[in-house]
This record gives sequence, structure tokens and C-alpha cells, in this order.
Amino acid sequence: MNLQTGRLWVFLTATLLAMTLLVAACAPGAAPTPTPTNAPAAASPTAAPKAEPTKPAEKPAEKPAATPTTAPSKPTGASIKVGFLTPLSGFAAPFGHNQKYGVILAQEDINQGGGINGSPLEVLTRDSPFDPKEAVTLMRNLDEKDKVFAILGPYSSGEFEVAAPLANELQIPTITNLSLKPGVTAANRPWTFRVQLVHDITLPVAIDAFKKKYPAVKKVVIVGDTKEAVNQVMVKDLFPKMLQQAGFDLIGTVEFNQGTTDFGAIVTKAKESNAQGIAVAGIPTDVATLAKEMARQGFQLPTVTGAQIMGSNFPQMAGTSVEGWVAAGTFDPASSDPAVQKFVSRISSRMETDAGVVKPIWLAYEPQTYDTVMAMADIMRKAAITPNTAVKDARTKIRDGFQNLKDYPGLVGSISVLPTGETTWKPVPFVVQGGKWVAIK
Repeated sequence: MNLQTGRLWVFLTATLLAMTLLVAACAPGAAPTPTPTNAPAAASPTAAPKAEPTKPAEKPAEKPAATPTTAPSKPTGASIKVGFLTPLSGFAAPFGHNQKYGVILAQEDINQGGGINGSPLEVLTRDSPFDPKEAVTLMRNLDEKDKVFAILGPYSSGEFEVAAPLANELQIPTITNLSLKPGVTAANRPWTFRVQLVHDITLPVAIDAFKKKYPAVKKVVIVGDTKEAVNQVMVKDLFPKMLQQAGFDLIGTVEFNQGTTDFGAIVTKAKESNAQGIAVAGIPTDVATLAKEMARQGFQLPTVTGAQIMGSNFPQMAGTSVEGWVAAGTFDPASSDPAVQKFVSRISSRMETDAGVVKPIWLAYEPQTYDTVMAMADIMRKAAITPNTAVKDARTKIRDGFQNLKDYPGLVGSISVLPTGETTWKPVPFVVQGGKWVAIK
């Protein structure tokens, strides 16, 4: 190829390439060039999301409004287990049969309200008839066999004195509602609690009410049981100290043992003291028998007694022999509080059909038992406890929840737990009038 021919070839190639590019530029495939002129249309996808959220937003707003009228879902699946020790046999059975209804009603209310984080509460009730050895056996079984997350009880101070150290050994929260002997929880931290007003709190209120009602009384004799733990501490320590602090002259002490049936010699000895008033400590059944013997011997003086008497229909047991007796309790069933009245009506109707409950019914410790179970359920909900929670973790969370319980709105009043494991609320002074306990206003 000569030079002239080569130049011609280059010229033709370049011309052909240019024409090809020109045709490509004018072809339909060149649509991208007009895109900028359609830019406002591209904004429509961003406008759509603004409009769409307004529709879903209206629907969720309707659900919360309907929630209060919607019944809670029924709890299902495995249950959350707690133990409950109370006397259902033996001489103290009437008290245990009363107390159990506080637990029964609380369990019903919890489960009807959706349970605990969707799971039902199951209370394993065990008969612990004022026997410390039996209380230990039952606690070990609830721990090892049933793997309960907590234990409510036991009932008496003698039982609680052995249960409290065991609670620390097993590391299981143990909450009593009846034991009245001071100092037990403080000596057994951190796993024991007492939702109860101990004698340190109630006796001063009772003695003050007694002093105001019977201002002429100056000389007092103590008559009491020195076998059962809670009464022993009253006879040996609390009554002597508190009566003298209140300005009374203590002129003697007459002791007896729990289970005494013949109080003839005991009353005769008390009469010889020439006292003007009496301070009595004992379980309700014993004290009722004592009071009848006092009436038989004409030894009916102004009398003050302890809160343990309040956990029964004591005035009906003892009859007219205890008219005018003074004590201080933890709950006033005649309160005008609508919540209290609703509870009293409800629990009384249930107890009326139970042959194990002594009639007529007197409510004393059942409300705080109800409060304890309800508070425990609240603690477990807040701690996200379920049946699948490790036993050790669940127990620790319940323990910590009770230790930090402050101003819980219970039927008995505003309940708070102290560093000692004790609880506080306002006690109520009572006097026996017309065969029943009547709050002193």
C-alpha cells in the first residue's frame, strides 16, 4: 500500500467511525439524556413514606385505648412455685385454717390477673402444727424436692427460730406473717423477713391504751406462758420492762406452761398478789381457759395482753370473762377503707363454708398474709422471674426485692421493710366490748 492509498484508508475509517457515533447518539437508547428534565418525578417515592405512616399510626393508637377493658391473658404453662407453712392440724389448726385464706385469695387474684410474667403462681401448702422439728423437715423438702423460689411461714415463733437459720443455710427467702418474738430476723440476715408487727411495736401501743382506759390501775401482776417462745419473751423481758417504763408497779409474776388445762392454782396465786391489773401472755386457747377460771374465782381485773391473742375469735372463746381486755393488733376489719371492706366481705364468705374455721370469724393476720403474697408476685414480675429462671437467681431476686420493699400499699397499710428484715406499719389498739374486739379511736 502506497502513501496516498494509506491516507485515503485512514480518512474513510475516521469518517465511518464519526457517522456511527452520530447514529448512536440519535438512537432511542440515548434516553438517559432527558432524565434531568424528569427530576421532580423522582421525589414521589420520598413523598409516599410521609403519607403512609399516618395510616398505621392511627391503628396503634386504638389498641392502648382498649387495653383497660381487655381481660388479662390466662397464665399458661409451667408454674412458679412457692411454699407455705401453716398449722392445719393440732391445737393451732383453727388459726392456720383462717390464715390459709389470705394465701388462697392472693393466688386467685394473681392468676386471674395474668399470673407472673404469663406463668401461674402455685402455692404448695404444708401442715406445720407448731412443731419446730416438723418445720425443719418441711422446709428441707420444699427446698430439695419442690425447688420452690420462696417460703411463706412458719406460723409460731418457736418454729421461726429454727426456720430462720435454716433459711440462711439453704439460701431461700423465708417470710413469716405470725411470729412475734423480736430479734429473730435481725439475727438471721439476709434471707429471713417478717411481715408482722413484733411485740416491740404493738405492746407499747397496748399498754398506753390500757393506761388511758384504766388510769386508777397502778399495781400489775404478770400471768403468762414461759414455754412457747413468743410468750416467754413477753413474761421474762418485754412486759416487765415496758410496764415499768409506763409507770406501773410490777408486783409479781405467775408462770404456766402452754397446754395447761387446770388454772385453779395459778389464778389463786395471782389473786394473792393483791394487784389492781393484770398483764397476760399466752396462746388464745390457753388464755381463754385462764380467763374463765379468773371469772370463776372472782378475779376479773383490768387486763392487757399481746397481739398473738388477736389472731383468733378470742372474745367468743372466753365469753364475758374477757370483757374490757385491751390489746393492740395489726389490722382493723371494721375500717371504712373500701378496699378493706371488699376484702373482708369476700374472705368472710369463703371462710363461712369451711368447717375448719372457728365461727364467728375474726380477721387479724389474713390481710397481711394476702399482702405478702401479692407483694411477692409484684417483686417477681419486676425481676422478670419465670419458671425457667434458675432457682438460685430467682431466690436472690426475691430476697433483694423484699429487702428493698418500701411503702407497699397493702390492706394493713403502707408496708416497708427495715434493714433488720422486720416490717413497719401502724398498729391498732383494741378493747373487748360486747363480746368482740373494737378498735379504740
